[in-house]
Formats: sequence, structure tokens, C-alpha cells
Amino acid sequence: MRKGPQRFTRNKDRVRELQRETLEKYLHEYRGRWRYFGLPSSALGDAIAWRDLFSEFVAVERGVEGKEWELQHDLELRAFRSGISARVTQLRGDIDRIIARGKDSFGNKVVFPFDVVSLDYSGGLFYLDKKGKKLRLQAIANVVELQGKVGKSFVLMVSCNLDAVNQAEVRGALGNMKTELIRYGAKAEEVLAAYLKDARDEVRLKLYVPYFVNQEAAKNHYHCETQNVIVYNGNRGVRMMAFRFFLAFDQATEALRSPRERLSQIINKPFLEIIDGQDQLTTSGMPKLEALPS
Repeated sequence: MRKGPQRFTRNKDRVRELQRETLEKYLHEYRGRWRYFGLPSSALGDAIAWRDLFSEFVAVERGVEGKEWELQHDLELRAFRSGISARVTQLRGDIDRIIARGKDSFGNKVVFPFDVVSLDYSGGLFYLDKKGKKLRLQAIANVVELQGKVGKSFVLMVSCNLDAVNQAEVRGALGNMKTELIRYGAKAEEVLAAYLKDARDEVRLKLYVPYFVNQEAAKNHYHCETQNVIVYNGNRGVRMMAFRFFLAFDQATEALRSPRERLSQIINKPFLEIIDGQDQLTTSGMPKLEALPS
């Protein structure tokens, strides 16, 4: 059976509204002339909802293996019917490989920088290629590096589900966080132990993903600001997470700096959970870290 364009839930619609608030908060100048790169799906949900904010949408569609052309055709048809085809450029293939190679499956180049990069994955973050490389994490790192080469501040949005979470990677990173916090005098043992013992992967990813992005940002002369991590149930009740970051370029020194965003801020920032299209802040039952001694 032919796969049709993706349909969105009320929860996803609310996520997109919150993402728009992020865009309007951080991207003050040149509204209407922003450039977008990402995964809006063949339904072009982002492009249609944010058409007044952007002058260009570079939309990536891989399609279903063996029938790639179907969803790629749907994307172009949707752009035409929505009156935005002049602003939509389609790249074909896997977005992680496009970022790494600088071109799509047909040799069309992706030209950085962008004002917004949206990696709205339908699966998890930890899928491996044949060589064992974490393609999606590497794609995030590549995006930050490519944007940093031209000193471009931007909004980065990453969405994923909880498939194939690499426990060793995530737990190792939380162990590094604990070591850093203890070094600065924080009472982090009990707090991080609670995150490590919890049965839910989402509570650990709430720390891991911002920690990872902050590290990559610092390598490339960015200050990173993380907004509340969004959690919600998507299509067929699949648990989803949505991360929003503003990366502000600042090459005050050639020497790299430690991330400005404190680990305590990442830990203590509550979830934003969406249920039936309504959002509310929640700690999800996780403890807070006491303020570091002055």
C-alpha cells in the first residue's frame, strides 16, 4: 500500500507552536527572510505553519526505500498546492549523509549557513551505520561545525523517539556530568543516581542531549541556551521528545571555552509535557540539584 503524507496529532501541532515561539524569541532581525534546513516531512508542516517567517525552505525527503519518488513527489505537490513552491527546495536522500557529504543523492549541494536547522527525526538518535558510527549525533555535530565556520547564530531543533537508546553512551555522559559537578563542590551523587536508576530513558535524554549540544557548541565558539525539553505522545502513542536550542556565535578568543550554560541549569529545568494539545511544566518526579556554593 502506498504511504501517504504524514498526518499530525494535536500534540505535534502544539510542539510546532512552541517552536515558533522559540524562533520569534531569538531570531529578531530579518523576519520573513530566514533560511530553513531540515525535515518537515512530505506534508511540509513546518513550511506551511511558518511561511510568514521564512524566505527559503530547504526540505529533505528520503522517501520509502524502493519507492523514494512517491513521498518526494508528494512534497513538491504539497508545496505547489500551498502556494510556497517558489520558496521550497527539495533535497533527496538521508539528511545525515547529506550534511556529511554536502550534497544529496542527485548531487544537489546544500549551502550553509541557515537561520534554523530542524532535525525532526521519526526514530531515535543512536542508530549506527555499517561502521558503527552514530550518524545522527555526528550530523548534529557537523551542523554546529558548518554553521560555526561562518560565525552564524541559529536555532537548532532536534526531535526523536526513544528507539535504540545507547545506554553506555548516555550513562557514561551522565557519569561525566557527575564528575564535573562534584569537582565544583556540588552535591550531585544522589541527584544523578536518581536519573541513572529511573526506568525512563526520557529523563536521561533530557540531560544527555543538551549536554552533548553544549559540548559541540563550545568547540565551535558558540554559547548555547537550552529551552525546556518537550515530551509528548505522537502518532500511534509513540513517546517523543523535542529539543530547542539557540546557539549564539561568539569568537571572543581563539581558545575554546567551557559551555556557559551550567549543568545545574540543564538538570533543574523542568520538562514541558504536552497532553491532548495542552502543555504544562513538570519535574517528572526527578530531584533538583542544590545551588553550587559561592
